[in-house]
Amino acid sequence: MKNYAVESCTVSDLNASELAHCLRLVVDGGAVNAKTTARDFPKSSMIALARNNGEVVGVASIKPIRENYTKGIARKAKFIFDPKTPELGYVVIELAHRGHQISSRMAAALAKGSGGLFATTSDPKMKSALRSAGFQQRGCEWKGRRGDLISLWLKE
Repeated sequence: MKNYAVESCTVSDLNASELAHCLRLVVDGGAVNAKTTARDFPKSSMIALARNNGEVVGVASIKPIRENYTKGIARKAKFIFDPKTPELGYVVIELAHRGHQISSRMAAALAKGSGGLFATTSDPKMKSALRSAGFQQRGCEWKGRRGDLISLWLKE
């Protein structure tokens, strides 16, 4: 039986095995490379974990603030927002556990109590998860490096 619990915590709350598993999940998700993940994921200000019977099956994080990167996103989207806005990212669920609104629950857990977040995505299911968590699409879509159309989402 699949029983999903979503919790928010910090990276320092993870044991070594859980951290390694989260890093693998993020890299296997395909959106970022292993070097970037190893450098930035441990600097996340908050993470959300989805567990099934105690085992981590999904992860999301509030990434470290990168003002220049955020300004670049604002330019691409043609929508100005505070460059000190943290980014919701690294949202990934193990394939066998997708389709249970886990991404929405993790995004909502991280957005709760935050002063505002942004996210970018080209994935229709992630757009739905962000919408469910109270994010709103802003600005224009732009072509990503893989040729997909990326959109900006804000939770104010």
